[in-house]
Amino acid sequence: MLRSQVFAVHGRLAQTAVKGCAGSTERQPMSKAMPTPMLAFAGLAQRLHRRGQPKFCSVGQPRGEARGEALGEDRVRMQAEKAQLAVVKQHMQEKANDWNLSMEDIGAAAQLMVSDGQSLPTELDERGIMLLFLYAKGVLRQEVSEARKAKLAALLLPDDIYEESLERLRRLVLEGEKGQSVLDDSNSFTRLLDSLPSWQDNSSYVAFRDDRRISCGLLERVQLSGLCYMHAPVVLQAYLVAMQTTTSKMLELADYIRKYRAAQELEDHIFRDEGGSSRAFLAQILANTSGLVGFDCTSMVDEDVGQAIIHRIIKNLKEFGPALVSGFMVTENFLDAKTHQHLCQDSSNEFGLHAMVLVGHRKDGGQDRFLLQNWWSDKSFIEVDAEYLAGQRASLVFVQSDQPDIPVQFSRNSARHVELEMTVRERLPMEM
Repeated sequence: MLRSQVFAVHGRLAQTAVKGCAGSTERQPMSKAMPTPMLAFAGLAQRLHRRGQPKFCSVGQPRGEARGEALGEDRVRMQAEKAQLAVVKQHMQEKANDWNLSMEDIGAAAQLMVSDGQSLPTELDERGIMLLFLYAKGVLRQEVSEARKAKLAALLLPDDIYEESLERLRRLVLEGEKGQSVLDDSNSFTRLLDSLPSWQDNSSYVAFRDDRRISCGLLERVQLSGLCYMHAPVVLQAYLVAMQTTTSKMLELADYIRKYRAAQELEDHIFRDEGGSSRAFLAQILANTSGLVGFDCTSMVDEDVGQAIIHRIIKNLKEFGPALVSGFMVTENFLDAKTHQHLCQDSSNEFGLHAMVLVGHRKDGGQDRFLLQNWWSDKSFIEVDAEYLAGQRASLVFVQSDQPDIPVQFSRNSARHVELEMTVRERLPMEM
């Protein structure tokens, strides 16, 4: 009896230009266009099918010739993979500074991309750049290859599930922030005064208007992308730095996310729109992290110490500047863009957590009112009382240490109005 023989089948990886693949600007419905990785392997399967079953030496074909043919195909395949690896590494090296990539990062990411059968042309279009970013930053690295490729293909050729995820990725990688250094007369604070004119009274206090140390005045940020747990600390930091300098400086949030967020954090942001801790993020971006003092807002309504706590909060606001409002529970009534005053308890449905900045205080008939700065273009400022803050289970964080500048490793701009695009549905969930 002859011993059974096993022959390995080798073939070139499919290098077919197909509409809807990475590197193409054409979009096909997911029901009609197979994801990029699937197309590559489908092409390979068809070639194997045309070649037939595992190759046995045919009559008249020398065995050595068949082996030589197989070895030749191996060499061609290895050369193609080596060439593609070089292309991917070159693209990543060109983005190394923009994306904060080490040579080790580039080597591992490029190898994973090529082993997944992903190929890139020498000139990248927008989808190619986004695919390169996801591999370079290690997004979905822990997934098995087939699951990773399918998810990335679905993201870059979106259906209803990943449409908003793709928009977040586009803003992060391709569009970035839009800023302007001068505010017009119809800024967010002047619009508030139309609704709540009491904040024009001399008895009211607004930090960016009345604290002479904040020479830049009002700083606006519109939360169109990125999450509130980042926007609030960025604006607070800008006010605190302005108290020590004569110019306005604000951290470039899109640049920070691209460079310094870990793979899992990027995945959570892009795919699931999940937030994080605003207090933890504040500590990550401050030059001096000492002197963080927190207040639980529920203590503001305590019968024994509530009024004393409120006095301390007002004193800190005037001495140390604005404070972070963290862990604020957003309820259904808060989502009403036409309402800029929220008082007493709110028992409407809860939607998620939010982060803002405490910037002002005034008295109204002996009752304390607080002014919060927000990042929604249609609801930039909100007046609240102690009972409302307590009911939303918010916390206040004051930074009692000087902030002479934004840390040198972080990019910054001098804009007084910054936008990072976001849709209404991306507001919640906002903060963990």
